[in-house]
Amino acid sequence: MEVKKQLEKQIINLLQLGWRSRVIKIGFDDTLNELKAEKKGFLILARDISKRTKRNILYKYDGEYYELFSKEDLGKFLGKKEVGIIFIPDTKFGKKIKDTVEKYLEV
Repeated sequence: MEVKKQLEKQIINLLQLGWRSRVIKIGFDDTLNELKAEKKGFLILARDISKRTKRNILYKYDGEYYELFSKEDLGKFLGKKEVGIIFIPDTKFGKKIKDTVEKYLEV
């Protein structure tokens, strides 16, 4: 249980850092713009995102995604009301988040 809590805290800290340094994009429209620009990366979707939104984004995106936290939680981490979609680019920073998320999901 402790390990999962630590990994969760690490994911939150990395997302906050990524958001403050403008590395990650949040929301449907910004994510769509990144995908149209053919940027490589992966998505974090809120567990409670609407089926329609999920279908619409996955229709345009054919890569990896993870479902973590609720929209409210993701929003709270990033200083917003609610966040349903986060785009994380394929950079060293993105890889760090991805590795942490995968460890978190394994625990």
